[in-house]
Amino acid sequence: MDSVRVAMIGCGGFQRHRLGNLLKVKEAQVVALVDPEQHQIDLTKETHPSLAGLETYNDHREMLDKVKPDAVMIATPHTQHVGQILDGLDAGANVCCEKPLVCSVADAHAVIKKRDETGKIGMVSYQRHFQPEFRYVRDKVESGEAGALQYIQAFQAQAWLRGTKGTWRQKHSLSGGGQLNDSGSHLIDIILWSTQASVDSVSAYGDSFGTEVDINSACALRFKNGALGTLSVIGNGNGWTEDVTFFFENLMFYIRNGKLSILDRDGNRLEAASLAGGTTPDANFIHSILGKVPNESPFECGLEVIRLTEAAWESMEQGGTAVVVKG
Repeated sequence: MDSVRVAMIGCGGFQRHRLGNLLKVKEAQVVALVDPEQHQIDLTKETHPSLAGLETYNDHREMLDKVKPDAVMIATPHTQHVGQILDGLDAGANVCCEKPLVCSVADAHAVIKKRDETGKIGMVSYQRHFQPEFRYVRDKVESGEAGALQYIQAFQAQAWLRGTKGTWRQKHSLSGGGQLNDSGSHLIDIILWSTQASVDSVSAYGDSFGTEVDINSACALRFKNGALGTLSVIGNGNGWTEDVTFFFENLMFYIRNGKLSILDRDGNRLEAASLAGGTTPDANFIHSILGKVPNESPFECGLEVIRLTEAAWESMEQGGTAVVVKG
């Protein structure tokens, strides 16, 4: 096998962006587009003229039966992910799914179990795994240079409430949750992936601003090693802001809108620049199918995110009571 036949399930704006990356991977051959709305398929073909003659479908099951792709890449409303992942794996396809992987811990375990039964690659598209600043932190953790984790502060804000008004993202039946489960999924994943830490319990408050889903959230975290943390995901912000701080025994990492500074215990500060980054989730997915590289964002990353998210939702419902993060 020297190439991978890929079908795209979902043809919305992000999938069109993803295709821009995927079409740069020489071993990838896009063989089908799936979307229930024809205008999304038309926009995809307009954006990427090389796909003009591609087979199109409005149902992913029909496509899987007729095309029999080697892989599928899913970018659809969140609550649809679990069924599409299971169908893809059952059809013998490797699966890369946009975040969040699924909307419940039970569903995360179901797709992991199916992946293991089929022996296929299962990936959740967390592109931050390939960003140099987070890879740098993870390397320092893995080498032991950072020392023990002591504290994490993570803050993210964007105009999500206004930007997604009237769309499926604010309909709980389709989104499965609000901003904590959407852009917040990236933030939760990257603090856990970078530090390789696990959260023991969370106390959370949320504000829905009259919608069906959480918009703003404030979470206090206790990690299994005793470290503490705060996590705030704000959907009623202005523009985009992200601020993450990792405090370890020996090193402190400050990531302000993608720019990394490192401070050691002697007060020496390094402004990190020209760091080595990774590839893209799209290239990593294709190359992991071909056995060239390991899968750098397996389904287990999606499980860890929904474990914390689900516990935070439960805490919100209980008025901020601390909830143990269950497996």
